[in-house]
Amino acid sequence: MTDLGSNDNIGSNRTSVLGTTFILLSEIMGTGVLGLPFVAVSLGWTATMISIPLFAIFAAYSGYQLRSVKVLLGEKSLNVSSFADAGRELIGSRFGTFTSFCMLLNWGALAIYMLIATSDGIANIYAEGFLSCNRNRTIIAALLLVIPAQARDFHTISKYLSLPSIVAIIITLIIIIVTLVEKLKTDNTTSFAQDTIVGVEPGMNVFDFLQSLSSIVFAYQGQSIFFELMSEMKNPKEFTKSSNLAYTIMACVYALIVIVAYGIEGENVADFLPASMNPGTAKTVVGVLIVFHIIVAYVIAIQPFHFWLHKVIFPKTFNSPSKQGQIHWLLITVGYVLFAWIVANIIPFFGALQALIGSLLGAPIVFGWPSLYYLLANKNKNGNGTWAETLRSVGLINSSISLVFLFIFTPLFCILGTWGGINSIIEDFSSSGSPFHC
Repeated sequence: MTDLGSNDNIGSNRTSVLGTTFILLSEIMGTGVLGLPFVAVSLGWTATMISIPLFAIFAAYSGYQLRSVKVLLGEKSLNVSSFADAGRELIGSRFGTFTSFCMLLNWGALAIYMLIATSDGIANIYAEGFLSCNRNRTIIAALLLVIPAQARDFHTISKYLSLPSIVAIIITLIIIIVTLVEKLKTDNTTSFAQDTIVGVEPGMNVFDFLQSLSSIVFAYQGQSIFFELMSEMKNPKEFTKSSNLAYTIMACVYALIVIVAYGIEGENVADFLPASMNPGTAKTVVGVLIVFHIIVAYVIAIQPFHFWLHKVIFPKTFNSPSKQGQIHWLLITVGYVLFAWIVANIIPFFGALQALIGSLLGAPIVFGWPSLYYLLANKNKNGNGTWAETLRSVGLINSSISLVFLFIFTPLFCILGTWGGINSIIEDFSSSGSPFHC
């Protein structure tokens, strides 16, 4: 994968619309879908089935916003390939540095969490003997992550990893659906939608409702790599084609799995859907496929972080397809996997810590930064005219959605998610074991 068979440099504009779509599906449509049926237990049919397509539209719209920012700044011959670059151009160097720190923190923490998730996936496949020890499973997980991490740009990922990853999660969902349908056929005491509710769960308050809703919102999260993806596309202006197609597919898949799983299992549906399967060949196959999918998601999620490390530590070989560049990339990827392994074992409750970081930054990444940049880029386009002139120029619909994203959704979900993350850390801290425990 490191030998691209081309004279193009790493990170050049080679990825097609379809290739970008595959990357989006691989990164976003992952294990999050396996937890959505459980959300329906609290939200009920109505709120869940409205929210799934609605937030898919919102996520696709944020893709449109970021594509517009990329195009508008590109008209001024500015090379914007990240959230940090856009922040420096639109607001200033300090905000760009702050944004860079937030994105690096998000990517780095997410990668460590995915190493833990890979280890947990291995436990679901087999957890006897050597693999009964959590420390040993994280060693295996780290080794599994190193090889695919040698893909040095998104074009390579889309060419070799994305499609197999998508196929893996689709096969996983098919196996789960078939298993659940067979269960419904053989259980004469259960009927479809028997233990489900139409409205929200009785006694649910506004806080609980929004916390459940945030699970659907963040099942569509992947905006942090949108600028990087656009920078490697043959035509960045076509990014909305990729995001619209990807989110349409996700909305359909999410809705289907919720209808089947919640309709059959009802209030007894597991918070992680494979847990509802009986031990056997099907569950083992699902475990293997999920582990593979998480590994690919890790490679995509950590890619911008590796880019940054390579540019800082080995600037002379950054984006160079030379052998020396490959060796430097290997050192970086192995080094970070080793760091992730150490952190994952020193802080046994790191998963909860990552959830806090993801919640704190998730809403700004999905709603805040895209809307802020979109409005500022259009303001600059109009020669730094008044805000009233800017809002009129982008139109009533675009300005209204952007303002709602920026001033309502961002603080609402950010505060909500942060509160939930803090509670998770408190709960996990009391039950976590010692560092490097088995």
